[in-house]
Amino acid sequence: MATVEEIVQLMKDAGIARGKADALTPDCPLEAQGLDSYDRMSLVTELEETYGIELPNSVANQLKTLNDIVAHLNASG
Repeated sequence: MATVEEIVQLMKDAGIARGKADALTPDCPLEAQGLDSYDRMSLVTELEETYGIELPNSVANQLKTLNDIVAHLNASG
């Protein structure tokens, strides 16, 4: 079962949102917290590789917060 903490650690390990990952609020949109399109694309790639899933753009675009990501991963698993 995925957790917000695991996703934040994944981001830190991959160098996504450098300096911002620890301060992310789980229920606030990632864009509003300073993640740009490159950060989001990198995060989707890391999630796909780490969890062995495929996140088409139509799904990835709906994952706006850390809580959205965790809920999707746990529903998919």
